[in-house]
Amino acid sequence: MIPQTISKTAKEGYLPVWFGAFFFAIVLWLFVISEHQYNYVVEMPIEVRNIREGKTLGGEVTPTADVRFKATGRAFLKTLLLKSVSEFKLVLDLERVSTEYDFYLNDYFDKYSQKVVVPPGFELEFLEVVRPDSIQISLDDYMIKPVSVASRVHVEPSPGFIMVGSGRISPRTIELKGPREIIRGVKSIETAEQEFSGAQFDIRKSIPLNLTFPRVVESSDTAVVFQASIQSIAERIMSEVPVTILNIPDNLRAFANPSTVSLTVTGGVQFISSLEPSDIYVSLDYNDLVEGQLSHKPSVRVPADVLEWRDLSPKTVELTIRRLPE
Repeated sequence: MIPQTISKTAKEGYLPVWFGAFFFAIVLWLFVISEHQYNYVVEMPIEVRNIREGKTLGGEVTPTADVRFKATGRAFLKTLLLKSVSEFKLVLDLERVSTEYDFYLNDYFDKYSQKVVVPPGFELEFLEVVRPDSIQISLDDYMIKPVSVASRVHVEPSPGFIMVGSGRISPRTIELKGPREIIRGVKSIETAEQEFSGAQFDIRKSIPLNLTFPRVVESSDTAVVFQASIQSIAERIMSEVPVTILNIPDNLRAFANPSTVSLTVTGGVQFISSLEPSDIYVSLDYNDLVEGQLSHKPSVRVPADVLEWRDLSPKTVELTIRRLPE
């Protein structure tokens, strides 16, 4: 039965894989039980400590370094399995750095071996830093600056619908924190480009910000909330809209007849239902009157979110003018 199984496995092409796995397991087992010393390179994170008050890193620092250790096979296997959940790191102490300093890593860690942090229980002997050989540190004044957010969101409502008002983003400003040299010239931050096509309902969505700064710059927010009111288009007749007379001389008194008009407005259904007659501005300018003409066509100004207005009634207004006694 077993020879048939092996023959079937070989025919299906799994035999080389099976032998490879078996060979790897034997080598790994010999490696683990061996008490011989090996050299092994471990990638370790770099941590910067004790930056002076009021200062911050002026540029990015290499986040990791390749470090060569010496240990038994068993110790290295333990390191491979547990390094990701253990506190391995290289520490650069900037307590004495005021502006710039070049750390030559092997010289530095030979002198301050305690800065090579290996958790207890890991029997590793530090040999050298393989890469990089040095790190340049530059410090700059720490700055906090508020900047405005510019929206790159575009909304295209579905036919029969309208976006009332412009889209709103929140927050409108964010804070950048980091080196003065980098952020002092920043005026605004843009959102990622986003398009909403065929919108029929109100929009509320988180939009990421385009933060292209080095890692030494922090932002109070990484995204903003975009909101837009999408309403179906409707019509409404507005009655009792008052007529205002402009630029009347001090020695005259003028009266519009009729004193109110009506007209039809088109716009978002919730928006136009909330309009008051006083929101629409109908006026006659005394300076534009033609002498001898009794009826005059008033000018009409409606709120920005009204799509259009029509059917002004009456179309003209008579103006009665009286001279005040001196």
